[in-house]
Amino acid sequence: MTVGAQLRAALSGNFEKELSDGLARVQRAVQAALFEYAQETQTKWRQDVAQSGLKNAQRLTKTIRLRKYKNQGLNPASQVFSTFPILQRAFEQATVVRSKQGFFLPIPNPDVWPSGRVSRPSRNGGQRSNTIAIAEQRFGPLQFIYRPGKASLLVAQVRGSASRPGTFRKASATALRTGNGLQTIVVFFLVKEAKLPRMLRGSVIRDRASRGAASAVDRLFIRHFESAGTTQLLTGPTDD
Repeated sequence: MTVGAQLRAALSGNFEKELSDGLARVQRAVQAALFEYAQETQTKWRQDVAQSGLKNAQRLTKTIRLRKYKNQGLNPASQVFSTFPILQRAFEQATVVRSKQGFFLPIPNPDVWPSGRVSRPSRNGGQRSNTIAIAEQRFGPLQFIYRPGKASLLVAQVRGSASRPGTFRKASATALRTGNGLQTIVVFFLVKEAKLPRMLRGSVIRDRASRGAASAVDRLFIRHFESAGTTQLLTGPTDD
């Protein structure tokens, strides 16, 4: 079929409808290409978090979100982002953590705090409590032990649970006076600073996604456009 025959075939129908349908098809392909690329980026980023070795890594994958914006015409947009950017940056950059007050940084003893963090009591009257205050509410007064060349300690005299080994509670005044049933536990290790390990590669994934966006979206656009399943008009000369 010659170009002239193709043109006559196109003009013999409703030209405005053909034009409108063609533009809609292009718009759908552009949207599908961009959104698929954003989905691929989100998947790679989530896989990085899942394989990081961080505690609760599977739950943290849900903090990597995707938003899609169809907008108008040929200008769709998408956003892949973290709802926990402080954590992302800290483990991407191997951040050095220091105490805000410039003193020691308390690191929870995982044998005492299995979750790795100090949880605020569910019932505290709405009061804001710092880490040390929360620990003293649970275990009683903490004692400072300085160790030259090593991490210093904050320890407490507590009673162990007979029914739940490894669980401790605040000792009574009588137990503290007599010493019966008491044991000393390390509640916090104290360090001047702590350098987090580099466990996340989100910045690398985002940089690669940004650099490869144009070519990848072009490739995906062609695939989505050609898979629309409609006859292409005015495609140029053929051998038929």
